[in-house]
Amino acid sequence: MESSRTYKLMLSDKGIDLFLDCHCRLSHLVRDLIPYGMTLTVAVKLLEGLDTCEIVAEAETRRLTQSYGTQPHFVGSSTKLTEVIARIKKKINNSNEIGVIPSIGKLYVLALFSLEAAEDGQIMAIYQRLIG
Repeated sequence: MESSRTYKLMLSDKGIDLFLDCHCRLSHLVRDLIPYGMTLTVAVKLLEGLDTCEIVAEAETRRLTQSYGTQPHFVGSSTKLTEVIARIKKKINNSNEIGVIPSIGKLYVLALFSLEAAEDGQIMAIYQRLIG
């Protein structure tokens, strides 16, 4: 059995709407009721696949500021999610494309943006890999 932990998402009202829209979309695609953590995991895996310049460009948008918030929301997911976020941070840091690496909380919001923008086939491919 895979170990899990709780992840803190700092979301504004717009951020909550974004998360719920992404969760609903993924649930519709897989035709099943899924945990919130699966939505976060799929989103983070999609973010990992983006080019660093795409991540950096999105990190500097007003949209991120509007979706990131002060209210904590907790989602349970695999401990492996921490490793993926660490790889993303390292990728951004090694790129020298940005002065300040976004916080982990902001990376989660950027991940949701990547899920929102992804094609259905991309989302399903990641989901299928995650469930084995």
